[in-house]
Amino acid sequence: MYNYFLLFIANIIVLITIVLTHNFKTIIMKKLKFNKSIDQKMFYVSLKNQVYTEIDTTKFSFGTFSFWMKGLFWILIAYSSYLLLFFCESKFYFWILFLIFQLSGLLIGFSLGHDASHNTAFRNKKANQILHFFSFITVGIDPLLWGLRHIRSHHLYANVEGSDIDIDENPFLRLAPCHEKKSFHRFQHIYAPFVYMLALLHSVFIGDWIYLFNKKYEWMREGVNKAELYFRFSTFKIIYFSLVLILPILFSSTNASFIIITYLTTSAFTSLLFVVMLVGTHFFEEALYPDISDDLLNDSWAIHQLKTSCDWNANNYFAQFLSGGANCHAAHHLFPNLCHTSYSSINPIIEKETLRFNLPYHNKTLLKMMQSHFKHLKAMGT
Repeated sequence: MYNYFLLFIANIIVLITIVLTHNFKTIIMKKLKFNKSIDQKMFYVSLKNQVYTEIDTTKFSFGTFSFWMKGLFWILIAYSSYLLLFFCESKFYFWILFLIFQLSGLLIGFSLGHDASHNTAFRNKKANQILHFFSFITVGIDPLLWGLRHIRSHHLYANVEGSDIDIDENPFLRLAPCHEKKSFHRFQHIYAPFVYMLALLHSVFIGDWIYLFNKKYEWMREGVNKAELYFRFSTFKIIYFSLVLILPILFSSTNASFIIITYLTTSAFTSLLFVVMLVGTHFFEEALYPDISDDLLNDSWAIHQLKTSCDWNANNYFAQFLSGGANCHAAHHLFPNLCHTSYSSINPIIEKETLRFNLPYHNKTLLKMMQSHFKHLKAMGT
């Protein structure tokens, strides 16, 4: 069984080596200016006044009782199913338990880790960093690197090519009008789900290493001590792979080859859930993909967030419970300094203010959002 494991590790090392030595397209972070006209700024001034007047921000700025209870719920589900793996004799039940562990582990990241990355779980920044680290252990994506690109790039310049890393051109899908169109893209709305099933594994085995070592992302890592970055990265990956592979191989009754297959297949299903909840929040039919001239965006920062974000089932409690507030994407982008448990109170204010200022507010059901996403993929391919 160890031969299978060693072969798996060897293949991963070869893959990482290829990725790190590949000549990637040069990426330079574009620092842009937003429209600062009075008319544009008035919307956000009015919106903030409404939000801070109508909700108690001293209560909702950080983790509330419901926030911690939800996080504890997913932690109990994840680690209970994980512990049962070591007493499981059936391969079928082993696979099911591992899937539950992976899915609920992802939801720990959604429920606790995302808020911790924005320093909205605790008042103390160091406590947020610790929570961020451990809540991503079950996901496998390095929390520090993810947090850097999420906040320094995506939250500032959503859907802006060259500034938002999440919209960078990739070899498989054409997600934005600015990307080069290739003949096979006309089928992308058909094969996209299979690509999405590999998204999580790509981040764990390839993406993290690129963001850590590739010189083209030095702007993203700027200000972070290199020794600390490498130490945290190494420690995180050792704990993660020990958790998902090494401990089950050493101490469960299931053979190594089946454990590796289980890890890969359950990661694919987990990745699909991750993408379904997030990909349509920025890649949908009505989304704005700005055409930049003179490093100036046509809209203010707040209006830009509205035009590039889509909510799904924004007022549904179960959707918010499941996604950690990712379903309220407009509220999150406009008020990233507030804990996600406040979004249900913010949504009606956003709806009212956008109507008053004649601005778009995209709010769909999850099904409608995904339909819109695949229509967008088809349009980008044809």
